[in-house]
Amino acid sequence: MKTLNLKRDRALLEKRRLKAGRYFSQGKSQAFVAKKFNVTPAASCQWFWRWKDEGTDGLASKGPTGADPKLSEENKKKLKKLILQGPKKSGYQTEFWTLLRIRDIVKKKLGVVLGMGSVWNTVISLGFSCQKPERRSKQRNEKAIKEWKLAEFPKLKKMGEAS
Repeated sequence: MKTLNLKRDRALLEKRRLKAGRYFSQGKSQAFVAKKFNVTPAASCQWFWRWKDEGTDGLASKGPTGADPKLSEENKKKLKKLILQGPKKSGYQTEFWTLLRIRDIVKKKLGVVLGMGSVWNTVISLGFSCQKPERRSKQRNEKAIKEWKLAEFPKLKKMGEAS
């Protein structure tokens, strides 16, 4: 049987459980059903006891699990656009997004209150990843560093080889 997507197809899962129920009614074992449907023995055991206690009604879908997403697809698109515009455009002093800033923007601009975990999951689902800016001194002289690497470092390297 093909592997199911993370976004569960409730009807397909129910159909699978109902087929398992038919196997149970034919006297097939829990181990047979687990192997046939590529599920854990624990899942097969749960299906068996639901089937035995409630019949096929016990294997029917119980409806959606979990809460509906707080951000609609339209709001997610708006959020992605806001993130891409940058934090300065949203009134922040620096060009760094943090989860707190994104949560505040979602609340201010979209009128939705999210927890930090939801913000993180939303940011990841929009295709962004965690980035850490490099810390560099304001006095850093890139030209001098490049010259040193080309002229001085090879000399030092040769001195180390001789000893």
